[in-house]
Amino acid sequence: MPNKLSSRLLLVALLLPPLVSAELAVTGVDGELERNVRAFAAIASEPCDADDRLIRRRYRTLEKEARTALEPFGYYRPAVETSLSRDDDCWRATVTVDPGEPVRLRNVDIRIDGPASTDPVFQELLSATALTPGAVLLHADYDRLKRALQVRAADRGYFKAAYSEHRLDIWPDQGMADVTLHFASGPRYRIGEIQQDQHFIDPAIVLGYLDLEVGAAYDASDIARAYRDLSDSAYFGQIEILPDVENAVGEQVPLRIVLQPANRIEYTVGVGASTDTGPRFRAGFRNNRINTRGHRFFTDLGASEVIQGLTTEYRIPLHDPRREWFSTTAAYSNEETDTFDNEAQRIGVRWTKAMGEKWLRTLSLDASRESFTVGDDRDTTLSIVPAINFDQKRSDRDIFPSHGRRLGIELRGTDESIGSSMSFVQAKVWVRFIRSFGQGNRLLARLNAGVTRSSDFAELPPSIRFFAGGDESIRGFDYDSLGPTDANGDVVGGDNLLVASLEYERHLKGNFYGAVFVDAGNAFNNTDLDAEVGAGIGIKWRSPLGPIRLYLGYPVSDSDKNPRVHLRLGADL
Repeated sequence: MPNKLSSRLLLVALLLPPLVSAELAVTGVDGELERNVRAFAAIASEPCDADDRLIRRRYRTLEKEARTALEPFGYYRPAVETSLSRDDDCWRATVTVDPGEPVRLRNVDIRIDGPASTDPVFQELLSATALTPGAVLLHADYDRLKRALQVRAADRGYFKAAYSEHRLDIWPDQGMADVTLHFASGPRYRIGEIQQDQHFIDPAIVLGYLDLEVGAAYDASDIARAYRDLSDSAYFGQIEILPDVENAVGEQVPLRIVLQPANRIEYTVGVGASTDTGPRFRAGFRNNRINTRGHRFFTDLGASEVIQGLTTEYRIPLHDPRREWFSTTAAYSNEETDTFDNEAQRIGVRWTKAMGEKWLRTLSLDASRESFTVGDDRDTTLSIVPAINFDQKRSDRDIFPSHGRRLGIELRGTDESIGSSMSFVQAKVWVRFIRSFGQGNRLLARLNAGVTRSSDFAELPPSIRFFAGGDESIRGFDYDSLGPTDANGDVVGGDNLLVASLEYERHLKGNFYGAVFVDAGNAFNNTDLDAEVGAGIGIKWRSPLGPIRLYLGYPVSDSDKNPRVHLRLGADL
């Protein structure tokens, strides 16, 4: 029986028309004043079928509510008229307001006592306040400054700060108000002992991520940066950094760091596609914390029609784990293109260190074995290759940046005297540049250049030679299909590389963008650059997974070839 009754009540409720609130008309003011009058008016929330006595009781308070609603904006002497009527359908209340002249500030006495009086952060806060003699009294300005002083004090380590006097005196009849804010900052505390509440990783690793010095002045921005660095490390799942003011020693406050571990093991699976390599599959495994010293292990498996490979890395954090680490690597790859075949095994060591202005410097030493076929060149090489690499990436955001750049420089080489099958030295430079202008316009540019000098070019595997053509090179041409040729007309690659690209992107609708581009350059020997040119149009979709690009490239410099479609997924930089 109760279930049937509930069902009937629900049916009746669904069939009833929705409740309509009484109409409130506000004239004489607009904007924030009007909105506040409506917010204070209790009658506005009553439905049309409310009891007459309730409506009239609400109406009797309407004038007072309207006056109260105007006071935060400095209007203490308004003329307010109200009326109430009813037609066949609903009540209608009207408020007519003449706000009159606002109350203005007469005396403004704002004072900071203690060390904070010379703190630039507080000086900037006081210089920016709207509380000045002659200004209209806005309660929000008073409350905002009062709250801001307290927040800044907590952020800057003035943990004993308090108001010795805070008053807002208003004389509505005279149209004047006085502000008194006396703020005693007390001492600025400094960072004391750093206490860790965790037992799963070496405390020295945690300290390496903090960049906090005992004795330094407390600053919440430093604490926030330490929090971000700890979070980015992938070691920690829950993080708290708390100043222990109650146990401060003198003017030094201990920091209590409470950490919970993040999941050590991560698995990743992904699919993608490009016209260079066809459909591709990727799977990854990460152990982010092998031991208490914070060692990590990564492995990635990738497979496509053109390239198959497996890479592993064992990484050891050094003194500053955010900026410096040592790693050992091992990799296998097999690449089969229309130009060459190359099977490679490689082991190596790397020392990576972050330097100023977001530069990463990597010193490496790789030992590799490569079996390859390029044209008539068939060989198996052994090499020990030291290298130094500099890479910098700067952008306003990682995905869909409006402006940014990426710069890279690499120098590597080897010699037969250290056990390699060949001798060579090589330098490479790459640049990517993005700049937005106007509304919905973006310019993308890139440059790839390289120079190689070797004792015998025929001994160099494809991983050392330069080729051009493809999605990330010269569109309109097949992947790695451009470069010097042998006597049979087969592309064998070159000593040098110079490829440049310029692309204009225009917003179309929603997450879709149109593009036009021109690419030019080639791989070449000596100074014999025979530049190939590709140009075309494209469309881009900013998908939830990242940008997806589809281009139609025309081989401008070789009219005998057909246009080529290029599909690419991945970041712009």
